[in-house]
Amino acid sequence: MRILEINKFYNSKRGADKHFIDLIALLKENGHEVAEFSMFQEDNNYSRWNKYFLSKVGYGSGFSLWEKIKGAARMFYSFEAKRKINAILDEFKPDIVHIHNIYHQISPAILFEIKKRGIPVVMTVHDYKLINPNHSLYLDGKPYQRCANGKYYQCFFDKCVKNSYAKSFLASLEMYWHRWLGTYGKNIDLYIAPSKFVKTTLVKWNISAEKIIVLPHFIPFRKKDSKRYSFAVADKYAIYPGKISKEKGVDALIQIFLKQKGLKLYLAGEIEDGFEIPNHPNIVYLGFLKADQLKEYVRNSACIVSGSRLPETFGLIAIEAMVEGKPFLGFDSGAYGEIIENELTGYIAKSDEEFAEFLKKMENGSVIFNSDEIKKHVKKYDPENYCKNLIQIFKNIIDETNTKRKNIY
Repeated sequence: MRILEINKFYNSKRGADKHFIDLIALLKENGHEVAEFSMFQEDNNYSRWNKYFLSKVGYGSGFSLWEKIKGAARMFYSFEAKRKINAILDEFKPDIVHIHNIYHQISPAILFEIKKRGIPVVMTVHDYKLINPNHSLYLDGKPYQRCANGKYYQCFFDKCVKNSYAKSFLASLEMYWHRWLGTYGKNIDLYIAPSKFVKTTLVKWNISAEKIIVLPHFIPFRKKDSKRYSFAVADKYAIYPGKISKEKGVDALIQIFLKQKGLKLYLAGEIEDGFEIPNHPNIVYLGFLKADQLKEYVRNSACIVSGSRLPETFGLIAIEAMVEGKPFLGFDSGAYGEIIENELTGYIAKSDEEFAEFLKKMENGSVIFNSDEIKKHVKKYDPENYCKNLIQIFKNIIDETNTKRKNIY
């Protein structure tokens, strides 16, 4: 099968982007022809299709004024995206297009060009941007749903995007624009939700349940010849691998571990939004680690932890813990409850106090996890099963598209 995979980033710094890259490798390993369409960045993975990648745009302090202006325009339409998507479609001629995150850096304008050719489009949902200008559905430490039922203007008044009136206004306008055009509703044939929680949320926000199928993400299993990193760690520690930000609840984690006596907190990831890590012996910042280095730290840890209260779409971090036979400790938010069984594969707490209390139980040995038992639960996230299920989904959509085309003629 010829599959065009599309995502706005082509590096593995974030969860959705890592899934995108791992999926491309998995599809190729199973004999499928895959082309990538993304945005140019200096640290991109290699792609023979990178001549079609869009020019870099962005919105932060590291981007030029012109890149910011182009980025704002691309939220609504992009002639460059139109030209380049048509060029890669002409050359690659895909049977199906599989999109991930395309808003802002890619532009949803590409969807109209794809559908003009009658090519089916499937979208894996990695966040909530489809239904809310605030892609996390979370604001000021609480679930954010004031934009429900098309009331996107609330985002502006609440500064729901980066605490900025300007960015929130653009994001609200973007939602109204694409709703009016029917950009997603008319052009997406099927949405893949990585959890039941995501499907329930999308249906609640008026996306048809008939257009949504639940397919949990897979986790790539470690190859036997994976490079090992040796280092001496005298500490007993828990590790958080991911974005270091208040949004991800790292501030709450730090406060919990500042009060711990025997267990330190190791943080591995990029610092975002100016987050400040306190200078304290209980908190150790490792920086952004390569995959194999991170795995060594995970293998030597007591557990993987997350302070996120976001309505997580899947919880890849929890699966990554299970692969290494480590328990995952997090909070009752989003899809975590579909993955973790309390005191068997980890623990899902309802409050900071409950989280801290469970850490103490682990430290004093009143709760003991069995590594082999934890690893057994990873089988349901097997890559080969995921690939078979995904390809069957693709085949079904292609068949439906061909049937509709025949009926028209």
